[in-house]
Amino acid sequence: MNSSIFPFLVPITAIICWSVVSMAKHASGATKGAAQQDPMLQAALTQAEAHATRLEERIDQLERILDEDIPGWRARNAR
Repeated sequence: MNSSIFPFLVPITAIICWSVVSMAKHASGATKGAAQQDPMLQAALTQAEAHATRLEERIDQLERILDEDIPGWRARNAR
């Protein structure tokens, strides 16, 4: 994989993860009563939350890898 995409990989992944979490929170808050009545909706929300958690863990892992391989990458990319 081309190392020039690494600076963009973390922010893009973070935005996607944030979007999934925001949608899950909005859906659970807006349809709280409906979710309790619809087990399929509740299962979808639970699955989305688990997916968001896995994405957050992957972002953390990518950041750890970048910290080890490219020290100071955060400072160079903070604009």
